[in-house]
Amino acid sequence: MRTKTLAQSEKILTAAARLFAAHHFHETRMEDIAELAEVGKGTLYRYFKDKEELYMALLARAACQMKERLSAVDEAPDPRSKLEAVVGAILDYFAEHPHLLDLIQHAEVMQGPDADLPWQRLRRENFRLVEAIFEEARRSGAFQVMDPQLSAQLLLFSLRPVIRWGQKPRPADMARRIVEHFLYGAARPACGCR
Repeated sequence: MRTKTLAQSEKILTAAARLFAAHHFHETRMEDIAELAEVGKGTLYRYFKDKEELYMALLARAACQMKERLSAVDEAPDPRSKLEAVVGAILDYFAEHPHLLDLIQHAEVMQGPDADLPWQRLRRENFRLVEAIFEEARRSGAFQVMDPQLSAQLLLFSLRPVIRWGQKPRPADMARRIVEHFLYGAARPACGCR
């Protein structure tokens, strides 16, 4: 039996992502994925037992890639810059992977609201990350939000319509503008000035 390789797995996942982006889940056939990936159907099934497993592997890969991007947030010099880095990383990733939002929404509908999907785990981590930034802002006197947990949810969930229906290509300063609007609507600077 031939060993599985990361390169072959990535090739299959990339082909699957392209097809899932163009077609609904039920319309995408394993045969089509194998053909686009230029692998035999048997090879495809050696890597992924079925379409559902392949689909979940796509979401797990996306969650890992997003987590890696968000790890750079700590390099930002202050809480506001960190918020901009979070928002910018999310917007940029979805701009590079325009099919991903549909894949996530489909998985959430298929699995139900209580399923522990890779993307939902990342979402919870992102909430904690933003809450930690809010706490850092409070401690440093940069700004203070009334309810850090709710504010983190409002900020992150507000990105979905921007991703889905916002201007394309996005203006380069979109992350800064979103954070500015969010902070002036949800927080007041510690100095009492704007």
